[in-house]
Amino acid sequence: MSRNWNHTWRYIHLTLGIVLVIYHARIAWYHNGFVDSVWSAGVDKFISTIFIFFVMWSGLAKWPIYPWYKKRQNRKKREAKAEVAN
Repeated sequence: MSRNWNHTWRYIHLTLGIVLVIYHARIAWYHNGFVDSVWSAGVDKFISTIFIFFVMWSGLAKWPIYPWYKKRQNRKKREAKAEVAN
């Protein structure tokens, strides 16, 4: 499978998302009595100010913002194949 930016952003987003799930799971476990402490204030500040920003933008970056670009690329490929076939 070829590597491109979509694959790169997908794995960055999934990795950051898994960390975010672990963060929220620990909070849920605390409220259900499974663990005795939650995250420190420094970790909470990092997650709320920086980490969620990166998760959000890596998610947006992996989705096609300009679907017409893909259509244009497909049109160019079809035209190139038609020229070769002629």
